[in-house]
Amino acid sequence: MELMSEWPFYTDTVLKTDRMNKILIKGGTVIDPVCEKAQRRDLLVKNGKYIDPTKIDSTTEIIEAEGHYIIPGLFDLRCHLNQSGVSFQGGVDLISNQASAGGFTSILAMPKLSSMADNPETLQYTKESIINESHVNIHLTGCLTLGAEGNRLAPIGSLKETGIIAVTDCPNCTQNSQIFSKAAEYASMFNLPIIELPRDYSLSPDACAHESLLSLKMGLKGFPRIAEELFVARSILISKYSKTKIHLSSITSKGSIGLIGKAKEEGVQITCDTTANHLYCIEKQIENFDPLSKPLPPFRESEDQAALLDAVRNGIIDSVSTGHQSFSFDDKSKEFDIAPSGTLGLENAFLQIFSKLETNTVERLTLISRIMSKKPAQILNLEPVSFENNKLANFFIFDPKGKTIIERKIDIRGGVNLPYDKQEFQGEILKTVARGKLIYEK
Repeated sequence: MELMSEWPFYTDTVLKTDRMNKILIKGGTVIDPVCEKAQRRDLLVKNGKYIDPTKIDSTTEIIEAEGHYIIPGLFDLRCHLNQSGVSFQGGVDLISNQASAGGFTSILAMPKLSSMADNPETLQYTKESIINESHVNIHLTGCLTLGAEGNRLAPIGSLKETGIIAVTDCPNCTQNSQIFSKAAEYASMFNLPIIELPRDYSLSPDACAHESLLSLKMGLKGFPRIAEELFVARSILISKYSKTKIHLSSITSKGSIGLIGKAKEEGVQITCDTTANHLYCIEKQIENFDPLSKPLPPFRESEDQAALLDAVRNGIIDSVSTGHQSFSFDDKSKEFDIAPSGTLGLENAFLQIFSKLETNTVERLTLISRIMSKKPAQILNLEPVSFENNKLANFFIFDPKGKTIIERKIDIRGGVNLPYDKQEFQGEILKTVARGKLIYEK
């Protein structure tokens, strides 16, 4: 594949503003995440919080939302803030912009930040940097093991005191089952969920594509389904044995869905997510050796995608994440098997899911609200977004009749690694509000 040498710049308006002192969102249909119902109602925000919508006055700014939907802010369970070639602060700022353009008001950062979050000192430094730079809610994870290398346990208790809400070595996977089991027990003492990206390295060394006839024809090392499924089974057994809460991230295979579904029926404390890109793309996306379409884990076959979509609809899959990871043009301008694995996802995730669900608009948005807002918060033991009075305003306004073109584009610090270019989607995100402030406007 020949990559373009230049990419268009961002043109959408991303804001970091003190607007929203008193604003009425009028005439929209609210997708309530608590009762999971749609209701046409007005919302009044004052000083960042919802108040009685009848208390308007001459100072109230009115946003007309007739024909539009007010959706609780999305929560991403897997986002990588580290970005090659830029300062940590710059990367945080860019990802905040990408998140707000995609309707996300909260993200869960994986532990590789300015450096690996395996000690309280590093975590405190990066935490302060995030507070200064981000205009969305960024929640922190800490390492399961030192350096995320899988050899020695990290000081999970001390990391909890510094402010983490989960532990993970993602994108690494702890191969030593004894260490993983002890970590699960240790984390449960502090009421911290473990997030695991399941992968058996011995069955997928240097893998860069789904193991299939296509990868064989392309001469690419394959990542077989069983390399994921073995470690899904391990997590289920350890969760069952130790009675700990384990979350499996970025599930991709039909077999994994079967294992997780059975475990849930047995009452095992297992939750899981898949990524929006895996629900939208299949392995043929890489047929032209496009390194921008190379995620981790890899895109799989249509039968896997169908199983994932069914699992989203029936609740076996609890949430949909992005796996967002930005790479520079130089990073991805390498041969396919050498280029790093990772794709963007924050700007396009909601639109991809909206396009893949085949019910009416209200049913689709209600399901999306559950799997991309309510459930992620619950998995992390957090209070979900609410439209109740005195709660902070976190929402976005969506026009289902609009159109959005998602393209590979870059600013001076951004990535280009979308799995497609100039893809048109039904619907348009018009505005995003986080912590009571208008942070994005189309």
